Amino acid sequence: MSKYFNKLPGYKTAPPGKERWILRQAPFWTLMGSLAILMPSILVRLFPSKPPAVGISGSPGFIDILVVATLICYWIVLFTIIIGAYIIVLMKGPAYVADAYALEDSDRPK
Repeated sequence: MSKYFNKLPGYKTAPPGKERWILRQAPFWTLMGSLAILMPSILVRLFPSKPPAVGISGSPGFIDILVVATLICYWIVLFTIIIGAYIIVLMKGPAYVADAYALEDSDRPK
């Protein structure tokens, strides 16, 4: 298996940057952001108020719909940022030698 992963000689890997910090902080921001978004839904159940006179804008069901929509959007944004940081980590890693491919129509054939 090691014959498939030949590192490019003389290639130096790039030092880690902000992408490592993003990947280390991702679990914290996922948990804290999710809790912050879930807070309105929790608070409306802990401290119920009288129903609104007109419309459903204050009902717990409507708040739950908004919370779930916001939570899904937040997770998608986090997932996109984490994937981007992971791709940068992979790109900064070592370079590998690819298989040679002989070009028959090149300008200078061997």
